[in-house]
Amino acid sequence: MPDLDPFKPHFRAINSDGKRRGFRLEGVFWRALEIVTQRQGISVAEYISRLNSVRTGDSGLSSHLRASIMEQVLVQHEQLTERLDKSNSRTIVAACPIPGFIISVDKRILFQNSAFLMYLQTRFTGMDSVEALSNVKLTLEAPLVELIEDMKRDSGRPKYTGFAVGHGERRLRGRLSMALAPEMDDPPGAIAFVSGTA
Repeated sequence: MPDLDPFKPHFRAINSDGKRRGFRLEGVFWRALEIVTQRQGISVAEYISRLNSVRTGDSGLSSHLRASIMEQVLVQHEQLTERLDKSNSRTIVAACPIPGFIISVDKRILFQNSAFLMYLQTRFTGMDSVEALSNVKLTLEAPLVELIEDMKRDSGRPKYTGFAVGHGERRLRGRLSMALAPEMDDPPGAIAFVSGTA
């Protein structure tokens, strides 16, 4: 289907149940209908036929079609949200055996796994608790805002950057593999894993 203006009504005739039915729906509904029927593995005509067979009330078939499409989109959205909640960034970072942390756009470490704390403890003296992390200074070679924007533009593909961690007089340099934190949108954040040391 060609790209349609999402807000402009477009007419389309569908052969369903041996009848030719005409519908005038906004482009966004036509696009959503295509996605819904593809996910269900049926044709648009079959979807309309099924909808018509269970339709009740005085509303026309076009109204039922719009409501049904919206209901399907909301169900898919809820399922995606539930999936994201179950595999949120903290769970991913905590389960990972390599040093990792979640970093906010203002470069605050919001969460770190035990492997990251152990990584720091073996390299810095006096790093004996999570509270000691407040004295750690982290710098990135590339600005975090730019990395996050690059990942958003590039369909979430991971990015890599150099980093330096300072504690007292000591400095440690290395590389980070970074990915978007899926549930952090406003403000955005990233998941970072130590992928090497210099």
